[in-house]
Amino acid sequence: MLVKTIDAILLERLVNADYSAFDEIYEHHWSTLFRIAVKKLGDVDLAMDLVQDLFVDLWQRRAMINIHSGLRAYLISALYHKLFQYFRKKGVHEKHIEQYSLMVQDGLHDIFPIVDYEENYTDVLIAIEQSVVEMPDRMRVVFNLKYQRSLSNYEIAEQLGISLQTVKNQLSKALNLVRQHMQQQQLSPTVFVSLSFLLFF
Repeated sequence: MLVKTIDAILLERLVNADYSAFDEIYEHHWSTLFRIAVKKLGDVDLAMDLVQDLFVDLWQRRAMINIHSGLRAYLISALYHKLFQYFRKKGVHEKHIEQYSLMVQDGLHDIFPIVDYEENYTDVLIAIEQSVVEMPDRMRVVFNLKYQRSLSNYEIAEQLGISLQTVKNQLSKALNLVRQHMQQQQLSPTVFVSLSFLLFF
């Protein structure tokens, strides 16, 4: 007999227009979404408006919700979708593509045909999240320093007190893990690089 998770119960109540369930979801997830939005936007007021819009959409579209990856993953995915739309509207997408093209240079070559970015942003998010979760602690730190903080391999080695070769080895293994998840979801590395600025800039 399957036991429903708390999130599953909350979602069921939400779909049935239970506003108290909506309040619980809001209270539990708002701060996480807000922190992500502030980090990406660099503007507290704008981040607050964007997250508020997300929850308004959640309530208004509650009857159409169909979640398979978990409530937290769904909400974060919805947030990145709003961020993608915002940055695309502001015309800053191309500004960040060059920075993350180094991922391609590090081994993420065009294995698959280029597909539509917006249709695949959720799959990209899931692939990256799954990859990072599976990384050992040291690998995760090296990966984030490289692609989130844009440190050079030498700077990473110096900051962590490890050899330059160890940094290279950790990055190689991390990129292989990301590539495996992209292949599992049939994602183009080009799509990954183009959308990854939402996660890493």
